[in-house]
Amino acid sequence: MLLNEIFSPGTEEVLRAAGLTQGMHVADIGCGAGITALWMARFVGSSGSVMSVDFSAEQLQIAERSARAAGLTNIRFREATAYETGLSQESFDLVFSRFLMCHLTEPLKALLEMRRILKTGGILVCEDHDDAGVFTEPPTNAYKRLAEISAAVNRANGLDSSIGLKLPRMVCEAGFQQIEVRVKQLPFLRGFAKRFWEITLREAKPAILATKATTPEELESLCSEMRAIARDESILTYVGSHHSSVGSKVKAESVATPCLRENDGPERNVPGRILSAPNGTGATAWSA
Repeated sequence: MLLNEIFSPGTEEVLRAAGLTQGMHVADIGCGAGITALWMARFVGSSGSVMSVDFSAEQLQIAERSARAAGLTNIRFREATAYETGLSQESFDLVFSRFLMCHLTEPLKALLEMRRILKTGGILVCEDHDDAGVFTEPPTNAYKRLAEISAAVNRANGLDSSIGLKLPRMVCEAGFQQIEVRVKQLPFLRGFAKRFWEITLREAKPAILATKATTPEELESLCSEMRAIARDESILTYVGSHHSSVGSKVKAESVATPCLRENDGPERNVPGRILSAPNGTGATAWSA
């Protein structure tokens, strides 16, 4: 899957830096087809486990088949929503989600559920995007329209186009502490990854047209323009900005400082500090 080829290296780096280790018991909320869940199952080993949760039975079936094919026995699957997972309180060492919040009308409610199932001392890793991270240089009409259509689709569905930028504050509001932030831009001059948004628009066509944000004719025209942009190595295409927020669940009596604060210490371990920053303006995501 192209999305995972683009974003998984950054996700794996963040999970390692956050403290994912062998023997951990992990929950992946909104696991989709389970690609990251399977990677985590391999990483935590036979002494650890992964609980993969998604509301889509079809996606879970794909994930289960992949797990069987990989010979993984330390991964389980559960059909449930991010708001009510049905998992036991304080059961996991690490709770993870990627590109889930951008599909939820109540993301804070989901973060509160993640905190409930996380052990005291456990780690939250939450990743998402914002519309400002998708654009081209020089600017192109296709990506300008992508931003406009994206905003219209998100408004129609009650979703937040800037959820990635808001993750640190929401994670704080959910009660997590020691929050660290990483933002990684993903630019391409050439290669199949440069076609990411053309392919995404085609896959999401029914959902987009249902909101009347565009017409079938314009959508086809935009996809053709994006295909041409992908072939043009003089156009730099930013396919996304990858926002990661990492937080800890600590005992209430041990909270002595705000979860987000300024700090002049070493860059890699500073609560609330942006480790790398995005730039530019642009478009959105409909698939996870």
